[in-house]
Amino acid sequence: MKKAKGTAAFLLGVALVSAAAESGAARRADVERSLKQRYRLTVIGTGMLGFTGDRSSIREAGGILSLRRAGLSGSLDPNQPATFHIRQGQAEAGRGQHDVPLPVGEKFYVHSVYVGSDVVVLGLLSARTVSSSQGSGPVWVALNFFFPPAALAEANLGQVFPALDQWLLPEEGMRPVLQEPAPAPAPEPPPPAPPAELTPGMSRDAVVAAMGAPQREVSFGARTWLSYAGLVVLLEQGKLTAVDRSGQPPAKVQVVSEPDGADVFLDGSFVSSTPATLELPAGTYQVSMRLPGYREWQRELRVLAGSALTVRARLEK
Repeated sequence: MKKAKGTAAFLLGVALVSAAAESGAARRADVERSLKQRYRLTVIGTGMLGFTGDRSSIREAGGILSLRRAGLSGSLDPNQPATFHIRQGQAEAGRGQHDVPLPVGEKFYVHSVYVGSDVVVLGLLSARTVSSSQGSGPVWVALNFFFPPAALAEANLGQVFPALDQWLLPEEGMRPVLQEPAPAPAPEPPPPAPPAELTPGMSRDAVVAAMGAPQREVSFGARTWLSYAGLVVLLEQGKLTAVDRSGQPPAKVQVVSEPDGADVFLDGSFVSSTPATLELPAGTYQVSMRLPGYREWQRELRVLAGSALTVRARLEK
């Protein structure tokens, strides 16, 4: 009898942990939606990313933010944005090219927002063409704001917004009233089978024209996943290469290192710092972790849809 009670208690504990994890992920999604509404994301064309000849194409301009603090720099190369890690108000330069120092008052569009287990990532594009000894063009910046995981798991906007406002503030100058994130919309019924027009080589615009706006869009380096009910579309270099019709959820991958604080790269692109929890579509990835003073750690990772796994790296000096 005692053994049965112990087993029941263990199973209940597992269920509670699982429910808490799902609740935290839902609240982080609420934070992401709130940030996208607050900043009114700018939609950039493929030309801005170097896929076509026109490098000044902005498909839809969103809100403008003004830089409030010195110490940041930007990159003229969209594929190597200047990255900064911001912890407790202090910025540390990360990967990417740091071509142009940015003055206080510099204006930016926000073209992407991502909320992870302990980080809020803002992808920025300057609202003007910048000239320097390295060349001229818009500059690209990625800011990684780190928070205690509980702040994001509980959707604590009262902690998130002020930390971001120390560095960037909407051009209107007025801080919006903090509101609880709107509840996630009820799931819609699955759409009919995808049209025959989904063929390799299609652009993102062509996919969206055929399928409508995706439920979720995730990009790592040259890869982009567009999630729809019942399928996931994979783009590489802006072109459709595969369609996964399994409709299974992404995998949850915990990435940890000894010591903590290593930069995590997927297929050569920075995604977070350890410890972190990533949601990845099924596939095979090249994972590497880098920390100054330690040897780079590399592995090939195969991810199955809907799975949960942990990647541990012991870094050597």
